[in-house]
Amino acid sequence: MMGTIRIGTLHDFRKSEHKKGIADPAEGTKQVLHHVGEVSAANVDEALQNHGYDIKALETFGVMKIGKESQMTNFTFRNISMSKTFNEPDCFIICSSIYKSKRTMSQFEGADSCIEINQINTFYNILTNTLNTISPVVFRGVHKVIYKDRQEKWNGHDWGHHPALIKEKEFEPQGEIRAIWQPKFNQSIEPMILCNYRLGSCVSYVTI
Repeated sequence: MMGTIRIGTLHDFRKSEHKKGIADPAEGTKQVLHHVGEVSAANVDEALQNHGYDIKALETFGVMKIGKESQMTNFTFRNISMSKTFNEPDCFIICSSIYKSKRTMSQFEGADSCIEINQINTFYNILTNTLNTISPVVFRGVHKVIYKDRQEKWNGHDWGHHPALIKEKEFEPQGEIRAIWQPKFNQSIEPMILCNYRLGSCVSYVTI
């Protein structure tokens, strides 16, 4: 191999001109939801004791702040629906799969060959160093994609799964993992072709 590879971006995957299995207009987005049926209490201590989950949600979603020092009494919150939308900033991404199968290949329209990464750490180190000679980045690691709906219920602790790692259930046979590089200075980025002959020694063609 000559060590030439295309590195994409999160927002570029949203473009409709990509082939089936690659294009996804919702890439990097998600929505977190929570609904409060009713919270009724004589004071804040009672509310925190009996409705702590919903009180935390009201604060987390920024509806209102209800600290223990609050003097609120005899209050009721009823039928409140809250949501927070995420639109992840653009980043560089290279996608690969944990599977080596015809079923996985069939998910990508026009795919006709498969390459196995034999020296994983070296491969991504070379890519990171090569990228940094063109556009300063921070390597954020390699992560498994989570196949789920882009709307999720608030988990009571944080904002849940990272938006850049979510894909719809229909793509699950892809078994995708993503290497992510974040631009250091929030500069505008585009997909690019990287060339480094050392990449060729880290991979090999495989037959499926």
